[in-house]
Amino acid sequence: MNFLRFLFSKIFLKHLLIAVGITIVLIWITLQSLAWYTKHNDYIVVPDFRSLNYKDVRGNPDYRNYQFSVIDSLFDADKPKGSILTQDPFPGAKVKKNRMIYMTVSSIMPEKTSMPDLRDLTLRQAQTMLESAGLKLGKLLYIRSFDEDAVQNQLFEGKAIKAGSVINKGSVITLTVGMGAKASEIKADSVRGDSL
Repeated sequence: MNFLRFLFSKIFLKHLLIAVGITIVLIWITLQSLAWYTKHNDYIVVPDFRSLNYKDVRGNPDYRNYQFSVIDSLFDADKPKGSILTQDPFPGAKVKKNRMIYMTVSSIMPEKTSMPDLRDLTLRQAQTMLESAGLKLGKLLYIRSFDEDAVQNQLFEGKAIKAGSVINKGSVITLTVGMGAKASEIKADSVRGDSL
């Protein structure tokens, strides 16, 4: 009974209210200190770095409030070497000063690939094999040959290239392709034209 009487006494209630008040004040001071320390609501907006050159971005004083880290590099023949392909956080994100921006850039050194053997394949098969090897189809040179639309030879920079040769991905390959029956039609037309 004495304990229950003590719980409801003026002295206990007075000390309880003082303790609750001190706790509330300490929590408020802690939250205000954290907000000041972490610079709550003090943020900057991340610009769009994609397609810019990594070295230019890193050396630009306008971007001194950010830190940069390259996490990966990919070969993309259509993008300039060293250009930024992706970034995290994304453009428009709100971040604190000195936030690390993680980037994927277009590799400076192109990846290598082996030249496939395209001879005697159909043009469609050759295109598929070139694409899977990371190469590009360039000019098609049609020559007289009995097998229509079959690859007769493969050329790189104007010279025949052997299967298995190591070249840069994205290189352009020229193919010589057989004309088949079309060759005799062209010959007949030219003879007919000569006789007129």
